[in-house]
Order: sequence, then structure tokens, then C-alpha cells
Amino acid sequence: MTSRRTVLSSLGTIGVITLAGCSALPIGGNDGSEDVSLPGDAVESVPWPDSPFPVTVPTGLAETHRERSRELLAEVPSDLSVPNSGITEELRTNRKQAADMIDDGTDDPWPIERLSRWRSRRSSAASVRGAYRAATGEDDAATVDERRQTVHEDLGSYVAAHEYRVATLTEAVLVYAPIEDLIADCRRHVRPEPAYPADPVADPFQAGDAVGTVERARSTLADARGLREAYLTERSDVSSQWAALIAASDRLRFAVGSTRSSVEDFLDVDESPFDADLQGTAGEWLFRQASRRVTSTADEHRRSRADGNYATAVIEAGQALAAIEALRTTIEGINDGAYQDAVSAESVSQAAARAQDAISAFGENEDQRLTTLIGRPALETVDYLSRDIEQGRGSAARIQGDLIWAELYARAVPAATAFVIDRLG
Repeated sequence: MTSRRTVLSSLGTIGVITLAGCSALPIGGNDGSEDVSLPGDAVESVPWPDSPFPVTVPTGLAETHRERSRELLAEVPSDLSVPNSGITEELRTNRKQAADMIDDGTDDPWPIERLSRWRSRRSSAASVRGAYRAATGEDDAATVDERRQTVHEDLGSYVAAHEYRVATLTEAVLVYAPIEDLIADCRRHVRPEPAYPADPVADPFQAGDAVGTVERARSTLADARGLREAYLTERSDVSSQWAALIAASDRLRFAVGSTRSSVEDFLDVDESPFDADLQGTAGEWLFRQASRRVTSTADEHRRSRADGNYATAVIEAGQALAAIEALRTTIEGINDGAYQDAVSAESVSQAAARAQDAISAFGENEDQRLTTLIGRPALETVDYLSRDIEQGRGSAARIQGDLIWAELYARAVPAATAFVIDRLG
């Protein structure tokens, strides 16, 4: 195997990133550090930068979901009753939860995330209605099949006409990455799963799930259309950037592959690749996080390209490059004796402050929108760590290790963004 020092000497200055997880690296077993009590506000969530979508997302899209949700629930009486008392109670509970969610706002930082929350609520309302109708003897199998087929055909027409019509190649990424995500989500929900049951009275909740899934598919396609129309309404000088974006994605694919190879010996290893004993240290968790994010981000980038989602693949290439750089810094630091000191409440707070400082620089970048998308894993990491501490989850060593990763990743993001911008041309 190539020596660690040889690998270190060959590492580049650009890295990668991603947020999906894979199995934990078994280098230290259980956390062997002493328990450290952390105050609930040891890690505060960070303010998110402005939405990276380049034009205003119409408020009417969310309002459509809200009104449709209300219409669906209006067909289900709040004092409903069906022959089975157990089903009656569950239906009442589900209806109340769905109604409460419709009346609530959302705390999602960006309009596109708020749309996702509203699609989920609309689907829940449809599921309650479908389950109630099934429990009262109404068979919606034919309606579900018809609606699913309609969405399937509409999706096919939408995708066939899909091209990256934008004012600039960077905006192709900003606009069509979320649209590609919506298309993929619609494809998942338009499948005949779960199937509408042959005996809906006997299985009303599966019937409701089938109805809710189709409703989710309909709303997802509507949002994809709405986002594209919103962009094209505000931009008059647009042209197809399909070939140019594919070419840029090809260039980034080679960059990700060659850069990833420089840390290959530190990925998916069965035992610690370091001489130091990391068990129970922040460095143990940092290395787990840094190595698995390289693997998962590169895998996501490869899948996106295979699926023809080139706008998404560009973002994931930037994330992969930032994640690789974070891993490179991690490897160098551990070999130099860093990240192995005793963990304390003070060291966790200091790590949180450094991560927050690194993330705050996203808004100072001239390519702020793309920087934000590439840097999103760091934002999300700090947010979930804040919730973990509030709820008393996770060891102090793990939390500090993840915070250090968020800092290293965030500091690699501006260079990764500049590299992506250069390849976009």
C-alpha cells in the first residue's frame, strides 16, 4: 500500500464534500472518552445565507398547497366514526395532526425548502382523506390509477421538453439543480408503490398512503413547473446551455476523480490508518466524518451524472472537492498530533465558534449563491449538532469532531466554488 507520507505529499489543494452518510469507520470502537456535560446552548445554529435560487419563488406555490390541503381535510369530519373503533381513533389523531400542520408556518430557511414542507403536508392531508374514504367503504383504486397515469404522462412531457434555458451557465446550476431534485422526487412518487389494496376497508391506511403518494407526485411536478416558469418570467435573454453544462460537468468529473485518488488509501479502511491512538478523541470522530463524506459525496456525484442530472452533479462536484480538502487537512493534522487533546465543554464551544466563523464567510463571497449550495453540508452539520445538544444526544468527542469537520469543510468551500466557476467558463 502507498505510504501515508507519500499520499500526504501528493494531496492537492482542492477538496470535496457531501452530506449523505455511510457506515461509521470502525477505527476506535465505542467512544472511550470520559463523559463531558455540555450546556444546551454550547452550539448555536447559524444564520443561513439568502436563498441561492436566483429569482423570487412565487408565494402562490405554497398557498396552492395550503388550500389544496384544506380542501382535502374538509371532506373528513373532525368527529369521524367508522365501524372499527381502533381505526376511528387513529384516523381522528391523523386528521388533527394534519390540520395542525396546515395551520402552522414553517421555519425552513429557504422558499424551496418551505415548498417541500408544504408538499409533505398536502400529502398527509390526502392520506387522511384516502384512509377515511377506504374505511367508510369507498374504493378509490380506479381514481388512484388514473391520477398516477396522468402524472406519469405529464412528467414524461415535461422531461422531454426539459433543457437548461438560462441567462448564464452558473444560473443553469442554480435554477435546474432544485428542478432536477423535484423531477427525481416525482419519479419516485409516481411509481405504483404502495399499491392500492384489493380490500381497502380491511387496510384503509395503505389505501391512504397510495392516495397521498400520488398527491405528492402531482404537487412535486407542479412545483417543478412553477420554479421554471418563475425564472423564465424574470429572465428575457435566455438560451439553451445543455451542451455547455454537460461539458462543464465532464471537466469536473475528471477533477473529482483525480483529486479523490490522492486520498484513496484513507477511504473505506477496516482499521485506523494512523500511528496515534485516536480512540475517544475528537480526531477519531473527525476522521470518520471526513472520510465517509468524501465517499458519499463522490458516490452521489457519480449517480447524478449517470441519471443525467448535470446541474446537480456540478454542485456535488464542488462539494466533493471541498470534502476531499477537508479530509486532506484532517490527515495532515492527525499525523502532526492535532485533534487529540482532551475534550471539554470549552473546547466544544471553541470548535463551534470556529465553524460558525468559517460559515459566515459564505455571504462575503462574490459567488455567494453557488458558495451557499456547495457549503450547505457545513450549515446543516452545525444545525443538527445544535439540536443534538439540546436533546442530549451524542458524546462531546463526537460533537467536537463534527464541528471541526464543519469548519474544515467550510474553509475549503470558497476555493472549491472558484474551481467550479472556472470550469463553468
